[in-house]
Amino acid sequence: MAGANIFIVYADADGQNVTLSPRLGKGTFQPLYDNQTQAVLLAGSGITNGTMTANIRCSNCASWSGGSMSFTDTNSDWIWAVKDTGASIASNSQTSSLQQHSIMGNFNLDLTKATGGNSSNPFLDATSTSSASSSASSSASSSGGGSSSMTYRHHVVEAHAIMMSLAFVIFFPMGAIIMRVVSFRGLLWVHAGIQLFAYAMAIAGLGMGIYIALYPSSQLNQAHPIIGIIVVSLLFFQPFLGLIHHFIFVKSHRRTFWIYAHIWYGRAVLILGMINGGLGLQLSADSTGGMIAYGVIAGIVGVTWIGVVLLDLVKSRGKEEGETGEKIIGAGANGSSPIESEEMQRAE
Repeated sequence: MAGANIFIVYADADGQNVTLSPRLGKGTFQPLYDNQTQAVLLAGSGITNGTMTANIRCSNCASWSGGSMSFTDTNSDWIWAVKDTGASIASNSQTSSLQQHSIMGNFNLDLTKATGGNSSNPFLDATSTSSASSSASSSASSSGGGSSSMTYRHHVVEAHAIMMSLAFVIFFPMGAIIMRVVSFRGLLWVHAGIQLFAYAMAIAGLGMGIYIALYPSSQLNQAHPIIGIIVVSLLFFQPFLGLIHHFIFVKSHRRTFWIYAHIWYGRAVLILGMINGGLGLQLSADSTGGMIAYGVIAGIVGVTWIGVVLLDLVKSRGKEEGETGEKIIGAGANGSSPIESEEMQRAE
C-alpha cells in the first residue's frame, strides 16, 4: 500500500461515534497519521447496531505525497482492509497504534459522483443516499474476489513467518548446538541432515516471501526482502564449505582453514537471518506481543548457543578436539576422538 492515501476509521472512546485518522501508506507496515490531509467527518457518521458509518469530506485529496487522483475518473481503483479479530480500538486519538488487517480487497469508484458540488453534506440528501446504497452494493460484489485473494495472501504471510522462524530460530541453531553438547558415531550426518532440512524450509519460505513482496504491489525495495534473499542465497554455499573441510579432514586428520570458514560463515549468516526475522515482523506491522515473543525466543536461543560455545571452549582447553570442534567425550582405540576414529575407519 505504498503511496496510498488512507482513511482509517475506528470507534471513538465512548463507542457512539467514529474516529477518522487520515494516514499515508509507506509500505507493508503500519501507516502513520498524516496531518497534511484535510479530511473531516460530516453529520450522519456514527455507530449503529455494530455498523460504523463514516461520511468523509476531503478538501485536498486530488493529490498527496506519493500519489494523485482525478475527479473525472469514472473507474478509479481503491482498496479496503478490515481487522475483524481481536480487541477493537476505542480511542479519540488519530495516532492510535494499529494491528495488521486480517482481510482486504479492492473495488472501483466513480469519482465523478464523489464530488459534493454546492452541497455542504451530500450524504444527507435522500437521492444521494439511495444512489450510494446502490453503489455500495455493487462495490461489495465486485470486491469479493479481491477479498478472497488477499485473505490467501494473509495466510501465505503467516506460513512464511512460521517457516522462517522455525528454520532460523529453531533448526539451524539446533544443528549447530548438538555439535557441541553430544558426541556419537554419525553425529556429522545428523548435523548435516538437520541443517539441510532447515535450508529446505528457508527456500520454501523465501518463495513465499517473494510472492508477498510482489503482491499486490512490489515491496522488494524494503530491507527485509532484500536481506532475506541475500541470506538464503549465502546459505547455498554453506554445505559445500562443510563438505570441503570434511574431505580434507578425512585425509589430513587436522583442522584447516575450511573448518573455520564453515563455522564462522554459518554463524554470521544465521545471526543475520535471525535479525531479519525481527525486521519482517516490523514490516508486516505484527502485534507487539508477536514481536516480543519472537525477540524472547530468539534471544533465549541465541544466548544458549553462545553459552554452549563458550562453555565448550573452556572445557576443551588443552584437550583433544575433533573434526568440528565438538567436545571430546572419550577417545578412540588409537587415541583419536570417536568422530575421528570413525572417519579413519571409513577411509580404510
